Amino acid sequence: MGGIVEKFGRAMDRLTASKPDTAAKVLRTAYKAFGWKQKHFPNKLLPPSKQYLATVCMDCMVKPLSNPGAYVLTSLFTPCELFYAMDLPPMCAEQYSTYANGAGAEHGFIEAAENAGIAETYCSYHKVVIGGVLSGVMPRPAAIVNTSLACDANNLTFRKAAEIFDVPQFYIDIPFRPSEEAVDYVEDQLREAGKWLEKVTGRRLSEEKLHEAVDNSRRTMQILEGLLPLRRERFVPSELTAELYEALLTHNALGLPETLHYAGLLEKDYQMAAPAAGRKILWLHTNPFYQKPLKDLFNYGQDPRIILTEMSYDALNGFAETDPYRFMAARVVYDTYNGPVKRRTDRAVEMAEASGADGAVLFCHWGCKETCGAAVLMQEAFDRAGIPLLVINGDGVDRRNSPDGQIMTRMKAFLEMLEMRK
Repeated sequence: MGGIVEKFGRAMDRLTASKPDTAAKVLRTAYKAFGWKQKHFPNKLLPPSKQYLATVCMDCMVKPLSNPGAYVLTSLFTPCELFYAMDLPPMCAEQYSTYANGAGAEHGFIEAAENAGIAETYCSYHKVVIGGVLSGVMPRPAAIVNTSLACDANNLTFRKAAEIFDVPQFYIDIPFRPSEEAVDYVEDQLREAGKWLEKVTGRRLSEEKLHEAVDNSRRTMQILEGLLPLRRERFVPSELTAELYEALLTHNALGLPETLHYAGLLEKDYQMAAPAAGRKILWLHTNPFYQKPLKDLFNYGQDPRIILTEMSYDALNGFAETDPYRFMAARVVYDTYNGPVKRRTDRAVEMAEASGADGAVLFCHWGCKETCGAAVLMQEAFDRAGIPLLVINGDGVDRRNSPDGQIMTRMKAFLEMLEMRK
């Protein structure tokens, strides 16, 4: 499979530079074909929930690509229930970049962005998006809606994309300090965003569909939160890619009935799973799912295994709000990625303790100032809790910035230390 991906990626690089319309069609067709394969010939090394997860996530990628001019380009932390209530499929920027990498096609987009003057040190997730826009491969959206949470690139990438596409943009400002006043402020913006979307797209926002979507979100996260004790005790096979899929479903795909169904399938898989053994890892931030040595280490086995990815559990805040707009607002305002770094470090330690993690890995993604800046404070917090933490540098998208040898040397030494502690 690796050879096929490499050949496809090289072909995409050439088409991106010379025939962007063809590149867009080829990429969309490839995703559809792979989605068909995932649905009809799923990965037998994964349980039913993870097989279904892969299919849902591919659908979330294909739908916006198949609807030029009728989807919303958005950021990872934007509440998307609004879009589902208007039958406007969202496409998350980070999702677009991750799938480009999965197809081996990220280099052409990165090159297009850097040739246009985008800094080499810019977040590669966002660099791929800008490259997709500049090259003409990414289809034009109906509108762009993004939040300020939690990355500086959100304030630049989407504004640039709106200028190039010549489409309207709605910016949701998330106050840095979580408070009820901040929830009021964001709630007002979300109500305004709904009216704004109706105006710029001509679509009607169905309040009934909005309530249904928010109810799906609430129930999904309640199920996932209830699985924390079972993640500690039982083994359900997973893989690095599935960990990123789950992060997508707990953000931009929240509100879909398919996401709720996934949560139910995962609950069944854990209820039926055998007792677990081996070293348990809490993974913080994104992961370089494409790196073969890491895949060989973590995919499908239980020693070591990733029992929890932080980004799938960043928005658990009790879900007491009944109003759909306030529910969405509270979710982003009280997200652990918002506010002082201490909120995130404290929550990370809580997740490690609740899941019984033997150790944690903080992946400092290239260009992510938020995570790289938090590394020292995260290390101090885990040291105080007596939980080993490994900080590694790499890139979630650009293969050039994640050296296999260096990462694996440190990872193996860390795992050996965990084995000695047991």
